[in-house]
Amino acid sequence: MNKKLETYVTLVDFIAEFMGENTEVVLHDMTDWHHSVVAIRNGHISGRKVGDPITEINLKIIRSEIHKKVPFMNNDPEKFKKKETIKSASWFIKDENQALIGMICINSDNHELIAARDLLNKMITPPIVEKDVKEKGPEKINIDVKELVDNNLNHISQDLLKKLKLLSKEEKVELVGKLDEMGTFSVKGTIWYLANCLGVSVPTLYRYISLTKK
Repeated sequence: MNKKLETYVTLVDFIAEFMGENTEVVLHDMTDWHHSVVAIRNGHISGRKVGDPITEINLKIIRSEIHKKVPFMNNDPEKFKKKETIKSASWFIKDENQALIGMICINSDNHELIAARDLLNKMITPPIVEKDVKEKGPEKINIDVKELVDNNLNHISQDLLKKLKLLSKEEKVELVGKLDEMGTFSVKGTIWYLANCLGVSVPTLYRYISLTKK
């Protein structure tokens, strides 16, 4: 190992310890391509070990001389089988003459984070509605309020429609109770229509309903 790189071994340990087992940290000696890997932590990410040669990807970086323009760069992790889950970057180490003598490469396998993200997306995002169902929308059920109330009244007694306004308060309350049991008032508009038929106000009809529940 180039002696100038020895102080960076501790940095490799520090980064790997902080990032955890899903992050590989590699120290490369650019003065010895045949044994460029001089320190590595969590090598199971790429399968490399100390003493391994430089990779083709790193050779491309050197040949591009991008290290002369920037201090570090994000890599395209082509050397990994699961490259779609890998986030990779390289930091360039230069000597006093700005010559490249080493690199610290960080390769994070984010497959667990991606799986967690996908799971959260499924929980947060509403299900996709098929186009035809979405455009059609829920089927509307049109209920004729007058017909519903009149039919329920006829079911109670055939003559009720003709004498509703002549009923006494007690008779009206009893009638409202029977209609309520039939579920008449679960349909919007029925209370207004029946109040008009009985000759009472809507608040009065609500009061009748309250009396039947007592």
